Amino acid sequence: MESCVLIILVAMPGVWGGAWGVTFGDLCALKGTSVVMNCSYDYPSGYSVTNVGWSRPHYAAASGKWRLFFLSRLPTPPVHFEYVGDYNGNCNLKIHDVQRTDEGNYYFSFVTTLDRYTSTTPARLSVKELTAIVRPSTVAEGDDVSLTCVLGCPARTAVVWFRDGQRVLKPVFQARREDAGRYYCAVLGQETVRSASVVLNVQYAPKNVTLSVSPPRGVVQGSSVAFACASDANPPVTPTAYSLYKDGQFVSAGQSHTVLGVQPSHSGLYRCQAWNNVSWRGVDLMNSTEIRLDVQYGPAYISVSLEPQHAVEGSRVNLTCSAVANPAADNYTWWHKRTDSASSSPGPMLWAGSGRVLTLPAVEASHAGL
Repeated sequence: MESCVLIILVAMPGVWGGAWGVTFGDLCALKGTSVVMNCSYDYPSGYSVTNVGWSRPHYAAASGKWRLFFLSRLPTPPVHFEYVGDYNGNCNLKIHDVQRTDEGNYYFSFVTTLDRYTSTTPARLSVKELTAIVRPSTVAEGDDVSLTCVLGCPARTAVVWFRDGQRVLKPVFQARREDAGRYYCAVLGQETVRSASVVLNVQYAPKNVTLSVSPPRGVVQGSSVAFACASDANPPVTPTAYSLYKDGQFVSAGQSHTVLGVQPSHSGLYRCQAWNNVSWRGVDLMNSTEIRLDVQYGPAYISVSLEPQHAVEGSRVNLTCSAVANPAADNYTWWHKRTDSASSSPGPMLWAGSGRVLTLPAVEASHAGL
């Protein structure tokens, strides 16, 4: 009886059972993200890997030369570099919270029971940052604005937009004045990875133009009154770009106007007009609500009329007193100064009555006088 012997050959690592070598590619990463540098290595079969390590060129001050230093010896935060490979052909390296200082060349080396090997060419890490672009950065209210986030790395990455910390849903919109602020883009799901902020300046025509008067009421003839204009605008309205109008007629240019020695002729409807070289729906000049200035003054131009103009003794006579005043006079007092017929000299002033009209039912000689 013949016997048969089965011989099983098992090839232990290297994985490929080939020559010494390390395979990896260059990597581009956004600042602040965590990335994995993919890497594989090979070595002759029959040997075991006893140690692995990543290193970077570092300037050695003592020798004045550049040397490879293991990442564990470099001044970096704990677990900034994390080896996520194995001892069987996978040499992946994870870098947490990538920074500009991480940019550069990386080398992988490993030690087997036979020999040690270091990659002859490096893997290069490029570190980029998100760049926010707002076009245009200065815009008139109602115009279109577009937001563009430049990644810097070729890999497609989803991004989101924020304005002053608040989420922006649309990257293209018509600008409103409340859209002004600081914009930045960030990686979706890693919002701490963000660009620098870019300011959007939204210009708009004057709004809420107001005219105030001081004092607001009770302006008396001979006193002073001050007018002041204000508005909400971007760019702000310069003082010389305000104008004051009375009853539709230009009064003066400037944000403020003071009248000394107010007269009744200053009464009327006043409004303020403002402009800042920005139009709103084709309108350049914006007006405030009109304010009425009512100058108060005492009775003036007092006159007395007689009806009938020629009175005879015993007839009825009405004396009417007229005056210009603001507010209108509401209290009239009549006085009578008799004339002495013998001497033709006026006598004492006597009270004769009250009211705008004084009626003498039957005229007598004693009524003669002033």
